[in-house]
Parts: sequence; structure tokens; C-alpha cells
Amino acid sequence: MNAPLNLKELEQKAFRSFYQDGIWDIFFGLMMFAMYTFTFFDQIENKALRILSMLFLEVFAMFFLIYGKKLITAPRLGEVKFAKHRTKRLGKIFVVNLVSLVALATFAILQNSHPELFEGTNSDIIRSVGMGVWIAFITSVMAYFLDFDRLYIYALIYGSTFAAVLLLDLPILFLVAALLMLIPGIIIFTRFMITTKPIDGK
Repeated sequence: MNAPLNLKELEQKAFRSFYQDGIWDIFFGLMMFAMYTFTFFDQIENKALRILSMLFLEVFAMFFLIYGKKLITAPRLGEVKFAKHRTKRLGKIFVVNLVSLVALATFAILQNSHPELFEGTNSDIIRSVGMGVWIAFITSVMAYFLDFDRLYIYALIYGSTFAAVLLLDLPILFLVAALLMLIPGIIIFTRFMITTKPIDGK
């Protein structure tokens, strides 16, 4: 009875070891920094430039995540084939993000087509807090499926930051939130690079 449990715990420990490189932390920090660049260029009338600056950082973050894992993490921790339920969980993450995008798009359409639905004394507070709770929830679901404990903390940072920015109109909070993820990520990444050498010894 203990053997299957021990194998499951070993597999989970091996899976979680792939988060000790800090790459996921830096990825989420860069995604938040992308939001800051979009709001930072708010004073520029050229909306295309704002969108391009955000997209550039988001694409860079994706490349850093994919190739960082492939070129930095894998040579140090090795190529591991995890249980099938890990692959299934990645599919669930895709579904969760798709549902999230549909929900946010629906919210935006309703807000533009029926603004009277969002009018009222406390409408801004309800809208801001609701958005923050939703983002925190979606990110927490990702943390669960990824089995990434630090992402629960980042979920709170993401949710509270979006709520505060919407409510207080302080885009600088995007930068603060980004640094709260980037700094620990860079520290973890640097320590990983120093302490974990490639398996082939090069």
C-alpha cells in the first residue's frame, strides 16, 4: 500500500523541482510588467505603439519560459517524462484560460453596449473588486493544475493589483507588482544557475 503512495510523492517532488529555477516566477513578473508598459504609454495617442509594447514583452516572456526550460533547466535537471495526469492538467489550464478570456470579453462587451448595467454609487468598487477576485481565482486554478505553490501568492498579487489599479487609477502598482515577482524570480534563477550545474558537466 505504501509503494504507490511513495511513487506518487516522488513523482510530485520531481515535478515540483522544475520550479526551483525561477523561470516561471520571472515569466509572471514579465507578464505583469507588460501591463505596466501599456498603461505607462497611456499618454501617447498612438494606441498601436502601446499594444505593440505590451505584446512584445508578452511574446518575450513566452520565449523566455519555453526556451529557458529547454536550454537552461532541462540540461541541469534532465528530461523527465511525467505521469499522464500532468499532461491532462495542461489541457485543463488551456480550458480555464479560454473560459476566462470569454468571460472577460463578455464583460467588456456588456460594459460598452449596456453601460447602464454598471451604473450606481458603488459600481466602480463592485467592478474593480469583482475583476480582482476573478483574476485571483483563475490564477489560483492555474496554480492548482500546475502544482506550483508560489503561484498562489502571485494570484493574490495579480488580483489585488488589478482591483487597486481599476479602483484607484494608479498604474504604477503594475510595476510594483511586477517587481514583487521579478526580484524573487531573478534571485531564485541566479541561485539555480550557480548551484545546479549541467548534467554533462559543461
